Amino acid sequence: MSRRAIKTINWSALAETLPETEKVAFAAFKAKSDQHLRRMNANPETPPKIDWAYYKKNVLVSGLVDKFQKEYESFKVPYPADKYTSDIEAQEKEMLVQIEEFIKSSNQRISDANKEMERIKSLLPFSEMTMEDFRDAYPELAINPDNPTIWPHTPEVQPENDKGVPGQH
Repeated sequence: MSRRAIKTINWSALAETLPETEKVAFAAFKAKSDQHLRRMNANPETPPKIDWAYYKKNVLVSGLVDKFQKEYESFKVPYPADKYTSDIEAQEKEMLVQIEEFIKSSNQRISDANKEMERIKSLLPFSEMTMEDFRDAYPELAINPDNPTIWPHTPEVQPENDKGVPGQH
C-alpha cells in the first residue's frame, strides 16, 4: 500500500457502515493501520542523496568510494506486487450481481406481499363472514361437509390415519 492509498481511506465513513458489534475490531484495525502509517512516514520515500564528491576527496582508500557509490545507486528496494486488487475487484463485481439479484427478488416478494395484502383487505371481515364465505375465501382451511373430520381436525388424529393404539389388539 502506498502512502497515497493510506491517506485516502475515509475512516469515519467506513465506521458509520459497521454494526455496533464490529466497532472494537475496527478500532484495533485502525490503530494498527495508523501505527504502520507512522512507521512508514518516519522514513523518507526516497533514499537520502549523498555528496559523493566530498567522500572522494576525503577518503584515502582509492576506489572505495566509487565502489560504494555504484552499489548504493544500483540498490533498489522492490515494492511488493499488488496481488489482491484484481481479486477484490472480481469479488466486488460478483457481489454487485448478487446484490442486484437480491434487490430484484426482494422487490418481487414485496410486490407479491402487497397483492396478498390487497386481496385480504378486499375480503369480508371474519365477524361478518358466514361459513360459506369462509369456505370460498379459504378452501384449504374450511371444513369440507363431504369429508367430515374429527376435532382438532389435524391429519394425525383422523380415523383414516389411525395406526391403532400400541398394546391393544
